[in-house]
Amino acid sequence: MEQLRNLELPPMPQVAARVMQIDESQVSVSAEQIKNIIQSDMALSTKLLKLANSAFYGRGHRIQNLSQAIALLGFKTVKGLSLLVSAASIMPKKGNFKIMKELWMRAVLTALVAKVIAEKVGKEKLKDEIFMVGLLRQIGKSIMANQFPEEYAICYAMSSDAIDEKKLHELEKLKWQMTSMDASHFVMQSWNFPDSLLAASKVLRYAIENPTEIEKEQPHLLPVILAEYLVLLGNYTNTIKIDDKLKSKLESEINKIAPVYNIDEEKQKFYLDELRREIREDSFYSFCGELFTN
Repeated sequence: MEQLRNLELPPMPQVAARVMQIDESQVSVSAEQIKNIIQSDMALSTKLLKLANSAFYGRGHRIQNLSQAIALLGFKTVKGLSLLVSAASIMPKKGNFKIMKELWMRAVLTALVAKVIAEKVGKEKLKDEIFMVGLLRQIGKSIMANQFPEEYAICYAMSSDAIDEKKLHELEKLKWQMTSMDASHFVMQSWNFPDSLLAASKVLRYAIENPTEIEKEQPHLLPVILAEYLVLLGNYTNTIKIDDKLKSKLESEINKIAPVYNIDEEKQKFYLDELRREIREDSFYSFCGELFTN
């Protein structure tokens, strides 16, 4: 598609690209090799240690260097945190800053909530991959908001601040003959991201008919889609306003997916209220905001 080829993509930072390419299942990859790659970027190393020492990850352990971070957190977590820091640096910030910051924080919060869901529904081994899917699945919105700031701001506003994703995609298609979903897939392909990320970027959350089938085909995805809805319905960013009609629509969509993990009304309340407070009070959340603004 010509419009996709014309998108201006920021380059993936070299260190992050090298970290993403490491297959942690290979016994030949040592913690020392991983450390040497990350520590070549001082800014990344410093931010990584600060994130690792947040309550969300630190859990009482004082991590003083990268070797300790890799040993205590495990490589998958370190890989995810490295990607988080790098994503903040490549997320364009020259467009409409208010929109860019909102999209970034929704992505971060989606990743955080999806990780918690993964832990609670028996996907412990997949939680770091799920975190990465949550963080990057919708990066196309940010790319388009940066490249077409004035036009995208109109689409954003007309789709209830991009909360009505079906409406947003219709407007994007009308204006550019492509959607932010197309852009997300194109970006991840260009950056040689894993197949799990590529596949996740192509699923329309509002068009899911058989969530059980998606759970079998893409075990990384449904926790992320649930998290996307919870972040919006729970007003995690304190900026989200949803009218009754749209709220009902989102609740209907989430109720198609929640039964896959036996998430009833009581459990939804936990995610919408208690978890929201816990995450917003965590130093990890505040530092993620700093990552975008610095």
